[in-house]
Order: sequence, then structure tokens, then C-alpha cells
Amino acid sequence: MRRYRIKQIDAFTDKPFGGNPAGVLTSAEGLTDKEMLSIAKEVNASETAFILHSDIADFRIRWFTPKKEALFCGHATIASLYALAEEEKFGMEKDGKYTFKVETKIGVITADVIKSNKTQIILHSPKIALSRENIDMPELLGALKITQDEIDFTFPMMREANLDYLYVPINGLDTLKNIDYDYSKLHKFCERYNFQGINLFTTKTFDKDSTAHSRFFAPPYGVREDPVTGSAQGPLGVYLLINGIIEFTGNEVNIKSEQGDIIGRPGRLVINVTRDEFGCFSSKIISTAVTVIEGEIYLL
Repeated sequence: MRRYRIKQIDAFTDKPFGGNPAGVLTSAEGLTDKEMLSIAKEVNASETAFILHSDIADFRIRWFTPKKEALFCGHATIASLYALAEEEKFGMEKDGKYTFKVETKIGVITADVIKSNKTQIILHSPKIALSRENIDMPELLGALKITQDEIDFTFPMMREANLDYLYVPINGLDTLKNIDYDYSKLHKFCERYNFQGINLFTTKTFDKDSTAHSRFFAPPYGVREDPVTGSAQGPLGVYLLINGIIEFTGNEVNIKSEQGDIIGRPGRLVINVTRDEFGCFSSKIISTAVTVIEGEIYLL
């Protein structure tokens, strides 16, 4: 009988039962792909993270939904770094700032841990490539079960090319709250255009100091709705800047973003966006997490 230590951690919140839950195995050596998928199905969170040895970085993370392996997952990475800090791994015995290189399916990414009484995780988003997207509007409207007036055409629909996410601006928070989409139709729409997820957002928010509220649907991953989607938030910050929703007077800005309230799992984070001397944007997401379950999983 093999035993693996496992945690469930809520990311993008400092309160249990908020934000986005993720399973985390901080020592996943010896597990097969099939076993990882089986564990992800058993945990039944949107993603479960498996931390492994890496020859090219400090460690490697793989993420599995209950359906398949994911290219990248923000909230489960936040949860993973929080778990490693909590367990004092990779030299994190004392309070302070630690920086790690993390091997993933989309390349090596960077993450910082500021360990303290309220540990913060700073996740450097992968490369962001946003471009305008032309789609079959009636097909999207039918899948989302909304009318054309409920989309905010002041701003464009855009694809993030590295993760294949579609960003759709919505007219108002009430409209966003009331969307109850057709899963089968949206899945077919995503397959047609090779979208892995749909990020709907509005600049009307629950908190006065927030800039955007999002909902995220990912039928190709078997995720009907993700509570708080870290991988989508970094590109969202860049979207808000390049489309003039946020004024960019210098070379760096912090944007408060929110997600999850509509489905009872409120999450908050800061998107830090910078612009380099060549005019290229990059982003980081900054938040915290809380452990809610800890135990062992048994395998034959």
C-alpha cells in the first residue's frame, strides 16, 4: 500500500470555503498519469496539482482536471506554493521572500513566496499574446443563452493565443450573474474555434475598489464553471490596459480583480501589469490561500 500526503487548499482567499479549491500533492513521485487522473477525479476540484522533481527548475508541477491534464493552472499553482511554504520545503523554514523556477507543460515559470503570518504568493504569468477574434456571433449567443445587447461591444472580443482563452466583455453585473449557459453548445463552440476556456467579464463589480468581475467556463476541460481562474487573470489585466479600461500613466499598475461571488466562492487578487522599454506587457497575480483539508490518499 502506497501513501501520499494530500491537501485541499482554497486559493485567492484567506478564509476557508472561499476562492478556488485545489488538491495538492507536494511529493508526487512514483505516480503514473493514470493515477494522477484518478486522484484528480477523486478530489473532484477543478484542478489537482502534483509536485515533482525537475532537472531544469526547482521543481515541476502538473495539473489535472477530473477529465484530463491541463496546460496551466493559476489557482492550483498558488495553492502548491502555499502548501510548500506551509510544509517548510525548498528552504522555506523562516519568514522571508523566496523565488522559484517551476517547470510546467508551457515552459518554466517564476513564482515568489513572501512567507509571513499571512503568506502571499506572486505568480508570474506565462507569456501573454492577445489579439482580436472574429467568431460566429449567433453561435456564441446561443451557447451563452444571451442577446447581443448583453455583450459590451465598446470593447473587442480577444483570444489569448498561448492558452486559447476567449475574453468576452459583458454589459453589467446583473447580466453576468444571470448567465446560465448551454454546456453542450458551448463545448461545441469551443471545439470549433479551439478555445480551451471562455472568460466573461464586466467592469461593474461587487467591491468599489475592484476593476473587473469575471466568470470562467471551460467545457473542454470538463469544468462547468471555475470559481477563480488564475491563468485567465493575468491576460485580463493586459486586456484592460490595451483597451483603455485602465489608465496606464507609468510602466506599472496594480489592478484589483474579483471572481467567484456569483457561485458563492468569492475570490480576490491583484494583477500587477508592467510594460517594458519595447512596449511589451507582462503580468503577475498576487494573492494568498488557506488550507482546509489535510490527510493521506492510499494507492495499491
